[in-house]
Amino acid sequence: MNSKNRGSALLVALVFATFSTSALAGLVTGSEKVSGKRSTPAYGDATLKDNAGNPGPFGPFNWDYSYTRSFDGKKLEKDIQINFSFDDALKYTDAQKDAYIKAAKAGVSSVWDYKFAVKDGNTGQVIPIFVAVTTEGPFNQTVKVHGGNGRSDMTNWFIGDSASTNAHEVGHMMGLFDEYIGGAVDKYPNPTLSNDGLMGLGALNANPVMYPRYYQQYYDYIKQLNPDTPFTLLAVPEPTKAMLLLSGGLFFLVGMYGRRRQG
Repeated sequence: MNSKNRGSALLVALVFATFSTSALAGLVTGSEKVSGKRSTPAYGDATLKDNAGNPGPFGPFNWDYSYTRSFDGKKLEKDIQINFSFDDALKYTDAQKDAYIKAAKAGVSSVWDYKFAVKDGNTGQVIPIFVAVTTEGPFNQTVKVHGGNGRSDMTNWFIGDSASTNAHEVGHMMGLFDEYIGGAVDKYPNPTLSNDGLMGLGALNANPVMYPRYYQQYYDYIKQLNPDTPFTLLAVPEPTKAMLLLSGGLFFLVGMYGRRRQG
């Protein structure tokens, strides 16, 4: 995680800490395993080109998604258990493997975490949303790690991959489709496409746009647990706005403390 992303995450974490209690009283909590299959039939012809100019047809694509989703009263989280398997040619020591896994996990979190939250309309509480990549098992996916750079997919990663690339592949592990021609798109001939989103061509950039649709499943789950509670899926403020919110909250607390001392 670079210093900018780390600073942003810390700022937003402070905002949540300032305006949230330790748990959300009255809301039903839960945890469940989610799994299924996704598929994209072969589509297009030689007149259809991907962003590199390669002609169709593309596909077919098929994959299994699997994760555990949970709401513990404080946060919404999806836990994806990944078994990282390293190419023998890398000749990685255990320490090098651990370092790669730690960096990959941090990179995925830097892209996914603190971007959206769910707000409880009854109490005003804001519930943060996270993705947790863990490696204890039982495993949802096995990822083969290769040296150098290459064309990654959900189960084949490369040492040279960016955090955005890894986060994109984790999106597939949660059941999300690609959003670019040439990939595993939904609803062709009218697929959801994006030039800047994580599941689209934005995965080629350091700071892809994180669209609300990527987090809709979190909202659906807490609504499933608490059908009578009015929730809203909302974007987390950018760092500047978060700082203003935090400053306002701290000034309020300081003011309250000062008035109590004077009274």
